[in-house]
Amino acid sequence: MVSRRSLLVGSALLLVLLGVVLTSGTLGLGTAEPVVTLENQDDATYYVTAYTVEDADAAGFLNFEVRTEDGERRIVTYEELVWPGEYRNVTLVDDGIDGRSFVVEPGETTTKTIDGWSRGEMTIYIVERGPERNHTSSRTITCGRRGQTHSLTLEPTGSGGSSTCAGGFGWLFR
Repeated sequence: MVSRRSLLVGSALLLVLLGVVLTSGTLGLGTAEPVVTLENQDDATYYVTAYTVEDADAAGFLNFEVRTEDGERRIVTYEELVWPGEYRNVTLVDDGIDGRSFVVEPGETTTKTIDGWSRGEMTIYIVERGPERNHTSSRTITCGRRGQTHSLTLEPTGSGGSSTCAGGFGWLFR
C-alpha cells in the first residue's frame, strides 16, 4: 500500500515539474520559432522571404534595393513596400537582420520554421511572384510569444493569410 506521505511528495514534485515547464514557456526558455505554411494556389513560382526584427519602428526603417518597372535600381524603406506591383527583385541591404527565403512552386504547400526568431520580435514577409520576381505583398506579423503559426495563401490576386499568436501547447515539444 502506498503511504499518504509518498502520494503528497509525488504530487508536490509533479506540481513543481509542471510549474517549471509552464514558466519556461512564459520566460521564453528554449526555442520555439514561428512556423509558417505557404500554399501556392497560382501557376507561377513564388519567392517568399521572412525577416525578424525587434519592433515596428525597426521594420519601418529597413532598407531594400528594388528594381522599378523601367529597370531603375533604387533603395526604398519597408514603409514604401506597402503597395504591391511597383517593384521587382526586393532585396534587403541592411546588415544584421535575420532572414529566411522560400521558393514555393505552383500547387505546392510547404511548412517551415522561421529560424533566428527571438522572443518578442516581429516577423515580416516579402512575397514576389514569377521569374521577374514582381513584388505582390508585404506582411507584418506582431506576436512576441512562442508557439506562433503563420499561414500565407499565394494567389494571383494577392496573398491572403492568417496568424495565430501562441497557439496550443506545441511549444512544449519544440
